Amino acid sequence: MMRFSITITRKRALMVIFAAVSIMIIDSTIVKYIVFSTQEFPTLTNVSIFISLALLFIGVSVVILGFIAGKESGSELKGALGIKNSYFMIFMIQISLIAILTIIMLSIVVSQNYIILSLFAAIFVSHISALFFLLLLVLSLVVWIMVRMNKLVLLYSVSFSLLALTIIISLFYATNVLMNQASLIKPYPIQTSLHDLPRADLAIHFGPMLDIISILSFISVWIVSAFLLSTYVRKIGKARYWTIIALPLVYILFPFEIYFLNMFQPLISSSPVSFALINSIIFGATKQIGGLFFSFAFLAAAALLEKYVIHKYLLISAVGMAILFGSIDINSLLYATYPPFGLVTISFMAIGSYLVFNGISNSAVLVARDKVLRKEFYRNAMSQLDLLRVIGVSQMEKDLIDNYKSLEKRIKQPEITGRRFEKDNVREALHGLVDDLDKEDVREILHDVLDDVYSKSKSNTDIEGKDDFH
Repeated sequence: MMRFSITITRKRALMVIFAAVSIMIIDSTIVKYIVFSTQEFPTLTNVSIFISLALLFIGVSVVILGFIAGKESGSELKGALGIKNSYFMIFMIQISLIAILTIIMLSIVVSQNYIILSLFAAIFVSHISALFFLLLLVLSLVVWIMVRMNKLVLLYSVSFSLLALTIIISLFYATNVLMNQASLIKPYPIQTSLHDLPRADLAIHFGPMLDIISILSFISVWIVSAFLLSTYVRKIGKARYWTIIALPLVYILFPFEIYFLNMFQPLISSSPVSFALINSIIFGATKQIGGLFFSFAFLAAAALLEKYVIHKYLLISAVGMAILFGSIDINSLLYATYPPFGLVTISFMAIGSYLVFNGISNSAVLVARDKVLRKEFYRNAMSQLDLLRVIGVSQMEKDLIDNYKSLEKRIKQPEITGRRFEKDNVREALHGLVDDLDKEDVREILHDVLDDVYSKSKSNTDIEGKDDFH
């Protein structure tokens, strides 16, 4: 498969992040604006907006694939779980989504309609592929937690697990609603479409459920992000730091105050339309703004490690965080409007989840393999590097255990157990691992491994000696 590569830099990563976030904000909020305003754009205007957003999505996807190809082609890393051919997988997924969008655009331009099956195809491809990469990421985090328990990794694993649950529920919810839509979607006023949502009763059950899961997921990542960025307390002061850090959380949680305080009930009762319109304009982009904030922790870490290869994977993780958290939004798509606003937003899900998985898992592998990089972490007390330090050491310990098990298997083989296997041979076999260890507790693990291997090899030698004596 031919690849083209684009070198990812901090400037290019920021451009892609802001482009993707802007596309998703427009695509996911335009329907909310139309439903609560008295003005509806002409059909031709809506179609032009949709096609523009779809073409921008294709352009952003091509650039991101170039970022990934550049890193994959220059590295033999396979990630924490050793996933092979991941670039080919995400390449085919994105090609499929681009093909679906192209078919819908051509159908709208040529026939002035589109079939509902195209929405089903896009929903299933984006949701299932995003779920696949998210589960791989969660499994990687669980592996690191089993090796070394850490609160930061635990909170990330909780958040990504909740995101995976959100994707499953959203897929089920969207499927049940869209099954009741017409098979052929023709030009129709969007405001009318919004008042005729089939199976509106499902929103009573699925709406609050998705909101609660989203709140828990966002809070988990916000806590980690606040901790990783805590270095800036010394630069700007504690009061100013927490004020700045709290603003994204307040913005994200404010739309959900109806479940807890409902302080605006009098205003809602007196001016429901005005309140809904203002609320949709100001707080209609909570998911996208949340994703943008969560990417800052990885951007800050990348700024500290510009001379290392891991810098590129941290930028990839930052782009993925911004896209992933901003793309899991199916509200607009449920109405199957003409044109299908909300479709471009969910089409970002697959590439977002892949970038987060690829960036975080490969960052851990790089830290585990690079002794110089780990020493840089221990010399640098910046909180932005704490997550990398933890997952890198956990991955190193996992590699150590895997190497020990592999060595143990070789020792137990008949052709090996028949030979004299001294302690010096074991030390030589693990020499590279000894050199890579920096922390005292990891050294103790290695010493335990050496003692265990030596005792077993010594037992085999004693048995051999006894057999020779007899």
